[in-house]
Amino acid sequence: MNTRSREAPPAPAASPEGVGVIGLEAVLIIPLGCWFCWQAVGVEWAAVGWGALFFVICIIAVDLIPIPAWEDIELSLSFPIMIGVAMLYSPAVAGMIAVVGSSDIHELRRETPFLRAMWNRSQMSLAIVAASLVFHQLADVNARWWILVPAALTATIAAYAINATLVALHASLQHGLELREVLRKMHGTHPAEFLASYIGLALFGVVIARFFIEEGAWSVVVFLAPLVFARQMYFQSRVMADRLAEQNELLTAQAERLENLLRKESATVDQLRELNRMKGEFVAVVSHELRTPITAMTGYAKTLRLPQFADDSLLREEFLERMERQGNRLIGLVENLLTTSSLENDQLSISIGRVLFEDVCRETVEGLGTDAERVVTKVPDDLPVLHTDRQLLSRVITNLLDSALKYSPEEAPCELDARAEDDGLVFRVRDHGIGIEPDQMERIFERFYQVDSSSTRRFSGAGLGLSMVRDLVRHLGGTITVQSVPGEGSSFTVRLPTHAPEEAAAAG
Repeated sequence: MNTRSREAPPAPAASPEGVGVIGLEAVLIIPLGCWFCWQAVGVEWAAVGWGALFFVICIIAVDLIPIPAWEDIELSLSFPIMIGVAMLYSPAVAGMIAVVGSSDIHELRRETPFLRAMWNRSQMSLAIVAASLVFHQLADVNARWWILVPAALTATIAAYAINATLVALHASLQHGLELREVLRKMHGTHPAEFLASYIGLALFGVVIARFFIEEGAWSVVVFLAPLVFARQMYFQSRVMADRLAEQNELLTAQAERLENLLRKESATVDQLRELNRMKGEFVAVVSHELRTPITAMTGYAKTLRLPQFADDSLLREEFLERMERQGNRLIGLVENLLTTSSLENDQLSISIGRVLFEDVCRETVEGLGTDAERVVTKVPDDLPVLHTDRQLLSRVITNLLDSALKYSPEEAPCELDARAEDDGLVFRVRDHGIGIEPDQMERIFERFYQVDSSSTRRFSGAGLGLSMVRDLVRHLGGTITVQSVPGEGSSFTVRLPTHAPEEAAAAG
């Protein structure tokens, strides 16, 4: 395999790479040139004859159509000719034919510097000298085929090893790559096929040598022309196959990326559909929740204006109490909406201060009106003082109690208890209502979600309470967990630190 290095963007001569490349070229060119000069004096050129010139011309003609292998390394199709030359002539003559005949189209275009051109010729010549030495140690060109073919294959392997090693070493120094990596790139994506084809090509060298001896130069030309054309087509097809393989890999990678993008887009569309559905449900639920207290308050107000109720103080007091309750319900819903919006936009205002948990519980329960009688409170007086936001803590307790009362029968009590634990406080709100199914446990804290959609209209609310509670508890540095048995009730446990996180205080 005659490979050569053509000029790529060279390393600067002053750089370690440039010095190494020039040194390697000089170490080969100078001694080999001196040896050829010394050997040329003793060669009987008359015995060599015009055959040497014939093979020089053949090598030059074939070398002008190289096939690119990798970046600045090219393959020459003159390999079988040079193997035939190695079999026909002595090592010195075979080497001289190789060094004179080895050509490069880039030399003619003056794209390759003189030193680099001489390096290419020298390393090819050295490989042929080695092949000739090996061959003539094992056989003669006129030997039987069973002796000639193994000897030619052995010589080919020797030439290949020297040629490939020198070219790879040169490219390694020039590009700063490992020798193994360069060899891998030189042999393409099918190294076994590559090596087998070039070693097998030595058999054509045997045919060329025997044709030249037995039939003359014309038979070599007739044999060589279709061979060169076939090898040209073969390497072009290999290069195209490698390019197609790279393009297929690229297309596969792009298809995978496209599939991932489509999957993400599909997930985004599903999310948008779900958000659109939730928006519709939210508008419907909130409209209903707002209309209910407003309708009740308007009805009570119209009733109170009737003349027959003007002197009935007890009935007026009852109606005013109901109007106040509906007004408080409306205020609570609006506050939940505003708090949820502030949490979502990270604009919640926080005010950290000293808070007595038992005072907050008492005020919260009293604010429930007639439902306060259903709440059983078990809060000791020796709980630690909390440094947190009093209003937000009250909002957490209020929403948990509202949820417990809403999903419990009217006669069923709800429990609120608390205790100190480590460096914080734990309180629990427990009801004896419908409970939560196991498959719904992860969804109860989702925004706008209500347990058991078939009973949604039985229980008022916009589905924001538990979602807001979870966000508020996290904002205060705490955690919330839930335990529930369907048909028996649920228990929500909140753990809060005695001191709210510093970032919460800074946000306030």
